[in-house]
Amino acid sequence: MSMALLENKSGKFIKADLTSGKDALSSVQLPENLRAWVTDPTGEDSYPIVTYTWMLLYKKYQNPKTADALKSVVKYGLTQGQSFSSDLGYIPLPANVVDDDMKALDQIS
Repeated sequence: MSMALLENKSGKFIKADLTSGKDALSSVQLPENLRAWVTDPTGEDSYPIVTYTWMLLYKKYQNPKTADALKSVVKYGLTQGQSFSSDLGYIPLPANVVDDDMKALDQIS
């Protein structure tokens, strides 16, 4: 599918692809609550419209087996599952995002 070249914050017209998406996502510093909006990122090669997909999870589950199963699925997505991102039309997560997400996952019980 054809995509429009969009002018980014640096004044450069950028096509939507894996490289420009990665550049945009890696420009964001996640806050403590891990909720970030990527609005017109500053990177010279950043595509201006990129965002994350979020998962909202409880910190405590009544059934420990539920917590363990959920954590296993999310850990897979953050580790091995990242290798499938591009093929599925997603941008692999930057290393700092994976690290922050893994730390947050350790707080779930």
